[in-house]
Amino acid sequence: MPRFILLLLFLSEVLSCAYSQEPDSLRKSIHQLESEYYGKQKLATTEILLKDITLPAPFESGATKSIIKKVLGWHPYWASSSSPDLYDFKALTHIAYFSYEVDTATGSYSTIHDWNSTPLISTSHLNGTKVLLTVTNFGTSRNTRILSDTTRQNTLISTLITLLKTRNGDGINFDFESVGSSQRANLVKFMTKAANSIKKELPLAEISMAAPAVDWNGSWDVKALSNVCDYLVIMGYDYYYSGSSTAGPVAPLEAENYNITRSINTYLSAGVPPEKLMLGVPWYGYDWSVTSNLRKASSTGSATARIYTSAKTIARTYGYTFDQLTKVPWVSYYSTTTWRQLWYDDSVSLALKYTLVNSKNMAGIGIWALSYDGGSGEIWRTIKRVFSPPDTVLKNMELNVYPNPVHGISRITFYLADKANVSLRIIDVTGKVCGILQSGDLDSGRYSFDINSASFGQGIYMCVLKVNKSVSTKKIIIIRE
Repeated sequence: MPRFILLLLFLSEVLSCAYSQEPDSLRKSIHQLESEYYGKQKLATTEILLKDITLPAPFESGATKSIIKKVLGWHPYWASSSSPDLYDFKALTHIAYFSYEVDTATGSYSTIHDWNSTPLISTSHLNGTKVLLTVTNFGTSRNTRILSDTTRQNTLISTLITLLKTRNGDGINFDFESVGSSQRANLVKFMTKAANSIKKELPLAEISMAAPAVDWNGSWDVKALSNVCDYLVIMGYDYYYSGSSTAGPVAPLEAENYNITRSINTYLSAGVPPEKLMLGVPWYGYDWSVTSNLRKASSTGSATARIYTSAKTIARTYGYTFDQLTKVPWVSYYSTTTWRQLWYDDSVSLALKYTLVNSKNMAGIGIWALSYDGGSGEIWRTIKRVFSPPDTVLKNMELNVYPNPVHGISRITFYLADKANVSLRIIDVTGKVCGILQSGDLDSGRYSFDINSASFGQGIYMCVLKVNKSVSTKKIIIIRE
């Protein structure tokens, strides 16, 4: 069955895991749920003999990028073969091919899908994007079998080195989930051995880990692991699952018992250097059947996972509310005989997460998952806008308002090369000042201000930025529906 058809089928498939924000050592991440779902579809893979493997193009280190942060995207093997045609490689520094599935009986793999034949490596390298091989192992018992057995570990590591060498791979991203607390020390020992062994053979190889947003089991010595790895990618999503007792935000920036800000601060407080920490963000959401149209209504069944393009279509059809507490959008709509509630991330909520990455001086972001955007331009532009090199923007004092037209919350951004007297105002077509967002001196740096369409009447306005004697303007269209 063609992969794009399977992807469409996934939109209506129910993925279940019974919890919301309650501690549960048996929880499954979206990585595991989708891997298991597509594994059952038995997608065709090509197992190629070593002698027949072609060596992809080498990495082009001089390729131009539009960003100053690391942007890693997981590329799932079930993505359409044409999906990379829609990737904006100027906003993508790393691709993590998903995945090498560990055979815990031997340490080798049960499948590597199309790693040995995918043209994605050459395409990425020619665009100056590094390609990592993601190694997945899900479940407490499965991880114990690997982490407690040096023979299996040695097989795993030697196999990975061979796969990197034969395909010009740039490193390994380890995705070990539901590690038992008894394996806390063994996880560090294994990662130390893996990093040292791989880098001995391939000194430029990058070693990273997909890390939990909340370490429920106390299995992760994050400071020690950050010393071993080049970077850790916090999986900053799945705070609410499809089986939650209420609908809720998949990736709340703030509020709730657990949220992205708290997760990041936990890692930093544990001693992880910010330059070794990345934030994983969701290009998907969850859509629950619920009891009413009230915010976070009780769910009446397991939610359906919605990739970004599907969520965006639902939001456009029914309208959405930007949740001021958690800083993410949600949709309430009536379908057939029941109320439904969708929580997801859009370009505005993602921009807020990227801004937090900047403010914490973190290394960058990870994306679950590439291809889920369907080539939506706004989602790539947001990455480039927030992570643009300040000097290139400052040359023409680029003033940005995004999204624009404004329906809900939009963000105004600008940059200062030096300390300056700054005035930022919103005026209507008659010249009347409708809002003053800034008036006074600001130090050099990156600045952002939010505007809410609810504070204005529908129509055309001008955003006027005055920096000392220089003036920049941007037309804003306010839509209120």
